[in-house]
Amino acid sequence: MSAKEMDMQAKLEEHARKTLHENNNLQHDQINGMMRSEYHYCSYENGELSYSFPVQEWQANRAGMMHGGIMCTAIDMTVAALARFYAGEDYAPTISLDVKFIRPAKVGDVINVKAQIVSDGRRISHLVATVESQETGKLLASAASVYMNINTAREH
Repeated sequence: MSAKEMDMQAKLEEHARKTLHENNNLQHDQINGMMRSEYHYCSYENGELSYSFPVQEWQANRAGMMHGGIMCTAIDMTVAALARFYAGEDYAPTISLDVKFIRPAKVGDVINVKAQIVSDGRRISHLVATVESQETGKLLASAASVYMNINTAREH
């Protein structure tokens, strides 16, 4: 890994941890904080960021599994963190999030959400994500997402 790649890896790790601090501490009474996300790993070289989320009782649907909307929240939180890293100073709202559910997540399990940048354009970024059970290692969901990079200084 080159010195520049090592520097960018450190910046991605710092960004990932700063985002978690904001989510878990500054937004502790909002959905982001209630999700109790944790750092799993990141790789600048592969354009990846992964957060872990405990599947909590309050997140259960009537079948006793993680509600699909809550899983979408975990996906969006992880993918958005990576999209914001690539957007730099720009604002990067979610434009679309397409999720394919494969298996349910059980209360008490931990899900690992891995986001990966596919295309980082000037205005639009495309990312994909996978969700796996930490308990079984099985794939629970896959997703594709689009974010728009908005230069808030220019477009305010």
